[in-house]
Amino acid sequence: MMVKSETGLQILAINILGRFLLNRDNNIRYVALSSLSNVVNEDVAAVQRHRSTILDCLKDPDVSIRQRAFELTYQLVDANNVVVLVREMLNYLVVAPPEHRNLLCSRVSTVIDKFAPSPKWHAETLIAMLSIAGNHCDSSIACATVNHLALSEALHGYATHKLFRLLQSDLPRVQIALMHVAIWCIGEFGPHLLEHCSFDDTHEIYEAVPLSDIIGLLEAVTKSHLATTLTRCCVLTALMKLACRLQRGQGVCRGLVESFVTSLSLELQQRSCEYVSLFDEQWATLQQQALARMPVSHVFRSEIQGKGSILFETSKEPYVPGTDQGSTGSTGLFDILDGSPTATGGASGCRSINDVDLLSDIFSGNAAAPGQTTDAMESHLTPNPEQSGSNSQQIRADFMAFEKDGLRLTMGLVKEAAGADMNITCSFSNSTASDFAQLIFQAAVPKYISMEWEPASASTVPANNLGAVTQVIKVPAFNCVSC
Repeated sequence: MMVKSETGLQILAINILGRFLLNRDNNIRYVALSSLSNVVNEDVAAVQRHRSTILDCLKDPDVSIRQRAFELTYQLVDANNVVVLVREMLNYLVVAPPEHRNLLCSRVSTVIDKFAPSPKWHAETLIAMLSIAGNHCDSSIACATVNHLALSEALHGYATHKLFRLLQSDLPRVQIALMHVAIWCIGEFGPHLLEHCSFDDTHEIYEAVPLSDIIGLLEAVTKSHLATTLTRCCVLTALMKLACRLQRGQGVCRGLVESFVTSLSLELQQRSCEYVSLFDEQWATLQQQALARMPVSHVFRSEIQGKGSILFETSKEPYVPGTDQGSTGSTGLFDILDGSPTATGGASGCRSINDVDLLSDIFSGNAAAPGQTTDAMESHLTPNPEQSGSNSQQIRADFMAFEKDGLRLTMGLVKEAAGADMNITCSFSNSTASDFAQLIFQAAVPKYISMEWEPASASTVPANNLGAVTQVIKVPAFNCVSC
């Protein structure tokens, strides 16, 4: 199939492979599915004619054939058949081996985000997937579900009622991701549960739920053997939001929150103490602000190149395919080492949001030639006015590259003149009460960049900012290095 052929011959070959799928021999069917996966991008319409046979393979007793059929089904999904194929993919998810469910959920979530015909179907399908495999899916899928529900204001009441009843009926065996999403919606959109709810295009009608039932369900969740520390933290937050927004039932909510003041979990203990203090009258104004509705963010899901996991990124503006979105005016290390800002033709220096391979985004091999990278670095360096001259001009840049858990790394970049070697002075400081021993600093760079590392001034970073450890890195003028 990798050899180019006439369209007629290619369709004939695909039809023959389709007949192979009816063969009883598992090896023949597996080879046919693999071959169709290789050619589906060349002629989707021809492969679509065998869709029913491919879907039948999802029910095959052989797990390898089911897995290969699922991957081919994933490739066949488009806006016209998304409802039918996603339903079959969810049916397969029920019987899929536990070790495969994480990737399968990511696949299903991807096609749902891309081809969903309506926000309601989008939400219902995500909820159905979480109810099937919520214990195995990535936490980012639960975050995507929460974000979609927050974006669709018309679904707030419907989704909250639906999730409340799912959690109520399945609590002894409920999937953990579904539990977290339901608790979040109860806390965020809890007032909708106290009202009658019906959706325009459905016959489902939800009656109002008494406040005692809502609080009773949250209390039952905290006592469930499935509840984790994160689950109980979510319940505490939901109780606080209900008490703040409903202005009734505060005594019961406060009692449940206070029950965790003596918890053995430090996180639960601290959270409950802070929440109990918000019930005081002096913090009434702060309570309204601290427990206000979460702002909606635009979330973009795309596969990391070469991996099956999901990356979430937030943006204040809607994503438009084919446009660049990024920060401007940054003097961080990523901007200094990224060669893309100086692409020829005056192209913008921002990278597209769908370029999610982290290392290639920083050091893209085809984004800029070595000479262009030099120009990009020079564009972020600031000339030193005291040493300006006609032939020699020192260029400097200082910034904080890293700060976490008391360790701070600042970098000072110095070039004696444009086109000269660069000296990078890395300074490590420690603001904690104990020393950091055995300091080792490493960095990843493109193959065409060579660096000379000088030994660090010490291997221990003294505590309380009593001193700094420095290490100098010399970066010669860029030249091509054979791979």
